[in-house]
Amino acid sequence: MAGAPAFNVWDLIDTRPLGAFQVRVIVLCTFVALLDGMDLQSIGLAAAGIAADLHIPLPSLRIVFSAALAGLALGAFGFGLLADRIGRKAVLIGATGCFGIFTIATALAPSFGVLVAFRFLAGLGLGGAMPSFISLTSEYSPRRLRAVIVALLWAGFPLGGFVGGLLASWIIPAFGWQSVFWVGGVLPLFVCAALVAALPESIGFLVASGAPAQQIASLLRRIFPAASIPADAAFVLNEEQARGVPVAQLFAIGRAAGTILLWISFFIALMMLVTNSAWAPILLKQEGVGTREAALAMAAFNLGSVIATSFAGWLIARAGASIILPLVMIGSAVSVALVGYAAPSVGMVILLQGLFGTFMGGGSSGLIALAAIYYPTAIRSTGVGWAMGMGRVGSFTGPLVVGSLVALGLSTANIFVAIGAPALLAAVTTAIVGRVKAA
Repeated sequence: MAGAPAFNVWDLIDTRPLGAFQVRVIVLCTFVALLDGMDLQSIGLAAAGIAADLHIPLPSLRIVFSAALAGLALGAFGFGLLADRIGRKAVLIGATGCFGIFTIATALAPSFGVLVAFRFLAGLGLGGAMPSFISLTSEYSPRRLRAVIVALLWAGFPLGGFVGGLLASWIIPAFGWQSVFWVGGVLPLFVCAALVAALPESIGFLVASGAPAQQIASLLRRIFPAASIPADAAFVLNEEQARGVPVAQLFAIGRAAGTILLWISFFIALMMLVTNSAWAPILLKQEGVGTREAALAMAAFNLGSVIATSFAGWLIARAGASIILPLVMIGSAVSVALVGYAAPSVGMVILLQGLFGTFMGGGSSGLIALAAIYYPTAIRSTGVGWAMGMGRVGSFTGPLVVGSLVALGLSTANIFVAIGAPALLAAVTTAIVGRVKAA
């Protein structure tokens, strides 16, 4: 209203301690991230059973792996834009429900073509959820803790992989490969119900989209019951308001170089993470490593990622992205490249997979934290979504390339070297992007 006093929402969030309401938002969003990790690891461990039951040639599994990843990429691109237009909450709920339904459908797939379609649609839902849960977490976090909290949120991804790997190693031998998709599909539907009941809309989105002042004031009083919120306030954000096409804004006001470097870095990081999760159990089995032992190696990979993710935001906040990210990328390249040479030594494979998870887990979560603080609220879901989308293009590409290398008869050792080599380029791009600042 004309003449109403300006009330800066970000100043209020930035100057107050993290409260129970904000923690609830973070926990709910972390559950969605956990589902991603569970699904990714489960498909890798279920692949051998799927191939046997549906009579799929081993190299053709690359299409199964990449179908969900193609959906993830398209979901991240499209739903990120949608979340910046209609809100984070509705998009997150719809996407999570879509993922749950088509994951259950995966267990019922009667043929290769139907399986690929269901995996694509499940990926579309999960990819669409990512920009919203990252933006929601970022927008309810104080600026001083934002990088740390967003990095911790991404710990749900490897934690889900750790849980999914252990779960799959138990239920697949007992109940068949379909069991992991029943579990992996029912859980998102429960999470979806929790989101409907307990998740608020992003306070930043409400202000940026011009929601009624009474709605914003009511939400602020729920977040900070002791705060004094003027009844006639005009709510504002202390950041630029993006205008025009959201994707074009990713390249405006000095952001072009940083956006391109982020996209390259995301492409490589997620390509390596997903390719390793999908193909490592199959490649290790060819070298004499059993399913249970491979599951333990993948659990070590995901556990290392959980641990590193927990510290990535803290390290970046103190030492800087331009120092930490290149170091972990180099460590990732070396550790995963040695896995093929270590097989069939189970102990060495577990150790190297744990190291790879530690390095790349920290690197990927650091990239997500960097993307979340790089873009302003008005285009944050678009910025994070397109960066994640580029990462998912990488995760789509990687399994296809490895499938081609398998078909060509390349040795397991050389395939793991090929998986690790791109991290050396990522060391260069992250060294630069950590220094690039939007004007």
